[in-house]
Amino acid sequence: HYYITNNLSEMNNHIHDTVSKVWGLTTDLPELESQSQSRKCPTDRVFVNRSLSLDTIKYYGFDMDYTLAEYRTPYMEAETAKYAFERLVELGYPKEIGDTKYLADFAVRGLIFDKKMGNFLKLDLHGLVLTACRGTRKLTRREIRDEYPTKFCKLFEKTPEGENRFLQLFDTLFDTPKIFVVSIVIDWLEKSSNYAKTNSGYFDNSTSSLLTYPTVWSDVSLAFDMVHSKGLHSNIMKHPDLFIDRNPNLPKLLDYLQSCDRKVFLLTNSPYQFTDVVMKYLLDDLAGKKWTDYFDYIIVKACKPRFFNEGTPFRHINKTTGSANLGTHHADDMIQGEVYSGGNCDLFCQLTGAEGPDILYFGDHIYGDVVRSKKTNGWKTFLVIPELKHDLDVWTSETKLFERHHQLERKLGEFQAASGPSQDREVIRKLDQERKTLVDEIDARYNPYFGSTFRKGGRLSCFANQMDKYADLYAATINNIINYSLSHQFWSPPKLLPHEQTVAQQPGDA
Repeated sequence: HYYITNNLSEMNNHIHDTVSKVWGLTTDLPELESQSQSRKCPTDRVFVNRSLSLDTIKYYGFDMDYTLAEYRTPYMEAETAKYAFERLVELGYPKEIGDTKYLADFAVRGLIFDKKMGNFLKLDLHGLVLTACRGTRKLTRREIRDEYPTKFCKLFEKTPEGENRFLQLFDTLFDTPKIFVVSIVIDWLEKSSNYAKTNSGYFDNSTSSLLTYPTVWSDVSLAFDMVHSKGLHSNIMKHPDLFIDRNPNLPKLLDYLQSCDRKVFLLTNSPYQFTDVVMKYLLDDLAGKKWTDYFDYIIVKACKPRFFNEGTPFRHINKTTGSANLGTHHADDMIQGEVYSGGNCDLFCQLTGAEGPDILYFGDHIYGDVVRSKKTNGWKTFLVIPELKHDLDVWTSETKLFERHHQLERKLGEFQAASGPSQDREVIRKLDQERKTLVDEIDARYNPYFGSTFRKGGRLSCFANQMDKYADLYAATINNIINYSLSHQFWSPPKLLPHEQTVAQQPGDA
C-alpha cells in the first residue's frame, strides 16, 4: 500500500505547473502552492477506494451543505445545540440542561443510538459493539459485556415496521449536535433525584410518568425539526459570515469544469430561499457573476435519498418569489440558470442526457449522497469528510503507538498460527491485554469518548465500511480535487485477503 501510493505520488508530481496555471489558483493558500507539496501533505490528497479516470466524467454534481458550503466547526454545531435546548425547554425540560458547554470532541459520525438501552454505540462492520457511552459517560468493557452479552446489534434487522426501530443511525455532520443533546438529557436523567432508572427509561414518582429512551429521542428529534424551521436557517441567512467559511478557489473550480466542457450541477435538499443566500455568499461577490451562472443545472429541495428512487414532483422555481410553480415541469430539457425542485434521478438523466458512470457526485452524507446514488443509479461518488483532517493528523503524528500496535497484532497472529503449548496462553493473555490498553490510548488521541470515526484498533467501524463500499473517492474537502488534472487516473490500492497478507509466496523458477 505504502509503496504503491508513494510511487503514484511521484508519477503525478510533474503535472503541477500545468494544473496550477490552468486552474489559476490563489497563491496565498500554502496547501495549494504546489502539487508536489500537496502529495506530501495527506490532508490535501484524494483517497481512492475504486479506480476511476476523471477523463470519463462528463457531469460533476455537488451537494451544498458541508460540501460547497463549509460550515464553521464547532460554532455551527454549538449554535444548533443551543437552539435545540431552547426548544426542549419549551417542551417541558428544565432550563439547566441548556447551560452545558458544547463538547466539540464528544460526538463522531456513524454512531448508533440504542433506544432500548439508552446508549450511543460505535459498531464495527459486522454489528459488534466497539465503544459505548450512556450520556457522556464512557462505558467500560465489562459494562458493555453486561449490557450486550454477545456484543452484537442487528442494525439492519427487518421488523414489521421496517428497519430496526430500536436503533437510530447518525451518519451526517448535522447529526453531531443531536448526539450531544440526547446525551446531555440522559446525563440529567441519570443525576436527577426525581427520576428512578428502570429497564426502559426513567420513572418520575411525583407525576407517575415514565420517560422512555424512545420518548427522549422523539422529543429531541422534534426540537431539532423546530430548530431548522424556526431559528437556525434564518440566523444563517442573516449572518452567513458567522457560520460559513468562504472558499476563494470555489468559483475557479466551477469555472474550470465548465470551460473544459464538463456539465456542472447543484443537487441539494435545502430549500431555494436558503440555497440562494448561501450560494450568493459563496460565489456572487468573488468574480462578478451570479451564482446560478456557475451551474448548468440546479435542483433544490431534492429530498435525497428519495431523489434516487421514486422522487417527488419536479417543479420549476420562480426565483422572484422563491415559490414553486403549480404543476410539474414538462419540457425536453433543463435551462441553465433556472432553478428546479424535487424530481428524481431517472428524470434528471433523461433531461440532461447523463448516464450513471458519466457522473461524479460530491457530497458529505454517507447514505443520502453516496450509498443511494451508487447502489440505485451507478453514479461515481466522492465523499467529503471534513473530520478526516483530524484523523490524518493523529495517524501521522502517533507513529510509535501505531508501530507498537502493529507489532502486538503480528505477535498475536504468530502465536495463534503456531497454536503452541499451554504456557504460551499466558504470554498471549499478556500481549492481548497490552494490545487493548494500547488501543484505548490510540482511541483517546482521536476522541476521548468514541475514538476514530473509522476504526477501533484493527477493526473498521460501520461508517468506514459504508465509505469503503460506496465512496469511489474521498477527501477532507472538495478543494483537494484541484490538485489533479481532469484526465487524472485514480488507482485504488490492492485489497488483500488474510491468506494473501499472511502467507509468503514461494519464489518462482528462474
